[in-house]
Amino acid sequence: MDELFYFQKATDISCTCGETHRILTQKTIVDHSLLEQIPPILNQLNLGKKCLIVFDENTYQAAGQKIVTILNQEKYETIPLLLSHNSPTQYLEPDEDTRHQVGTGLRYQPDFMIAVGSGVINDLVKFVAHRSHLPYVVVGTAASMDGYPSLGAPMLVNGYKITFEATPPKAIFMDLDVLVEAPLDLLQSGFSDLIGKTTANSDWVLRHQLQDEYICQYSWDLVKEALRILWESADQIPQRKSEAVRALSIALLNSGFSMALVGDSRPASGAEHLIAHYLEMISLSRGENTSLHGLRVGVATLFIHKMYQRFLKEIDTIDWEKIASPHPIRVNKEILQEKFGSLYPSVEKEATQKITSPMVFIDSFKKPGFTNHLRQMISEKLFAIPDVEQALKRSKTPSTFEELGFPRSLVKDSFLFSRFVRSRITILDILDQAGLLEEYVEEFL
Repeated sequence: MDELFYFQKATDISCTCGETHRILTQKTIVDHSLLEQIPPILNQLNLGKKCLIVFDENTYQAAGQKIVTILNQEKYETIPLLLSHNSPTQYLEPDEDTRHQVGTGLRYQPDFMIAVGSGVINDLVKFVAHRSHLPYVVVGTAASMDGYPSLGAPMLVNGYKITFEATPPKAIFMDLDVLVEAPLDLLQSGFSDLIGKTTANSDWVLRHQLQDEYICQYSWDLVKEALRILWESADQIPQRKSEAVRALSIALLNSGFSMALVGDSRPASGAEHLIAHYLEMISLSRGENTSLHGLRVGVATLFIHKMYQRFLKEIDTIDWEKIASPHPIRVNKEILQEKFGSLYPSVEKEATQKITSPMVFIDSFKKPGFTNHLRQMISEKLFAIPDVEQALKRSKTPSTFEELGFPRSLVKDSFLFSRFVRSRITILDILDQAGLLEEYVEEFL
């Protein structure tokens, strides 16, 4: 398997996009037998000797217990904090309760914090550490998501998902001996989340071409080679083959680093993530299970990918004048209040902006060769994974919303209304502007 690059230390990059990118994480290591190497690296980072170590029951068994033992042997003063699961669903959530639990550990006045876990635990510790002006490191226990090195921490606030600015970890430790033992659905979640980069970057191209939004090719280059290798090794994910898990881990890290490079989620999150967030938030508000984030993203990507394929075939017949001309959105406040229910006050600001402010487009569509150029740019991103459905099947990952437990009515709403969660436009907005969204949704769902 080809060797994969990832940022092993902090660095500055003078990029061809015109920006100077900065990687802030000082040490990132993906290796076997890594837990034993943590104390000397912590010594190099000079973070202090008193640490708050955060885990839940699963990650305590996976790595937390061993880390506490190792650090105690090396004369660190450890403060173990076991998170309790009080969510009505089967998953730990980054909500008010878990944030409070992490915050209680601060009364011991630690020098730094250690997150032992993956998505939610990393985000919780990142959020609290940032607001407490404490450094933190993360020991990943699953290759399940790409947020380890990112500058954001998604939190649930009154049931609504908001990403807060946060400082990335000083160090990321990904012990392959731990990662290969993670539950299969967590590995599949990471694999599915990565597939979503194909449509997320296609959405970024749309905004770049239609709204002259800044874009960085280097952030895409970080991810595309990893996607190619993952496509080749998809059938090894269910077998937990060490090299496949290593490739998955590095690909996820690079996706996270791509967000760190540009300072937000543009390289990693598009329509597929909005759909996943909508399904999560509405289900949580009803006290229903949500499934894993990456699994939702993977299935949403499959359908957005199909929409993009039709869009590319029809791109020369699309009414670009209609898309670019200001015209009222047919969705109104009353409809959104019905669809978002108790969550509407949280989404109201972004939604109102989309309803009342016409989307601003440049006149690039009038230039000769526009559609061919756009088709070429999107295709490069879209087909980095040649066949999304086959990738999901080969990795034995769910490929339908029914498998994840979501009713068709809620799924349809997610495709029609999730775009109001964020002002940033995606293929869903473009199709709506063209008067095609409902037709596309009916065809592919």
